[in-house]
Amino acid sequence: MSEPNYKTLFPFGNANVKTETAGATKTVEVYDNVTIVDFGELAADMALSVDAHAETKTGAILVLKAKSDSTARSITAGTGIVGGVAGTISKTKTGTFIYDGTNFVQIALVQLD
Repeated sequence: MSEPNYKTLFPFGNANVKTETAGATKTVEVYDNVTIVDFGELAADMALSVDAHAETKTGAILVLKAKSDSTARSITAGTGIVGGVAGTISKTKTGTFIYDGTNFVQIALVQLD
C-alpha cells in the first residue's frame, strides 16, 4: 500500500477520497475507515477488485461512484468485493459497501440523477 501507516484515519481525519480513471479491470487499494472512489464517466464495463490493507478494520466503508455514457455501463465484482454497480444510460450511481473482515459487501445502490 502506498499510504503511510501514521495517517490519521476517519473519523479523526478526512475520508480517503480518490478520483480514479476507469479501465476494463481495476484494483482499488483501501486503508482508511471510509474510502470514496469516483470513476467519472465509464466508457466500458469494468471488473473491479479491492485490495484491503492488513490494518483495514471490519466495518470500513467503501463508496463507488460512476456515470454511464450513452450505453449502460456496469462495475462487476472481482476479488475482495461482493456486489456491483449496474449502470443506467447517462445516469450516475453510487454503490456502498461494508468490510466484513474479508470482503467489501454491498449494502446499497443509489441513482443520483
